[in-house]
Amino acid sequence: MTTCHSFHSGPGRRAVLLAVAVLGVAGIAGAQNQVSGTFTVKTATTKFAYAYTYWKPNFFDASKKDLFVLLSDVAVPPEAIPKDDAGIATIGGLVRAGKVHALELHFSPAKKQLDSAENAAVYHVGLEPGRYGMSGMHVFTAKTFTDTLLEGTARTDGPQDHEGVPWQYEVHFKVTLPKP
Repeated sequence: MTTCHSFHSGPGRRAVLLAVAVLGVAGIAGAQNQVSGTFTVKTATTKFAYAYTYWKPNFFDASKKDLFVLLSDVAVPPEAIPKDDAGIATIGGLVRAGKVHALELHFSPAKKQLDSAENAAVYHVGLEPGRYGMSGMHVFTAKTFTDTLLEGTARTDGPQDHEGVPWQYEVHFKVTLPKP
């Protein structure tokens, strides 16, 4: 006996339409933001595939905004973008579950460079069970840094060691900047 299923109606068709819609949205977002590079912890390397940009109030002067670029190996749900404490908690849960490996670069837009207080934060269970802010080992070179576009490269200044765990990253990205 042969069973035929029709995708012209019913749950199968809805699933296909949903998949097409999701892929279409991902394609549009991918056309705006581009990222390529790797994040290596111990001997495991993940590839950066997604880039997100957002603004947060400056820690020392809430009237000013700082720019952040989150680079990730997987799509990060909107509620897990670390724009606020709730987002940091949500992405922290994904990190602890081993579902995301990400790097958050912190920029000082007025100086067009990485923030001097905290250059970046890593989100990788191999290094910490959540967000781990750090400075000093990050090197950023801008190709373009305007009010609407940021393109550049970022990397560690060589292999790093965090409590006996070797790690490093190197990434090239081009992102559209939202209005502050």
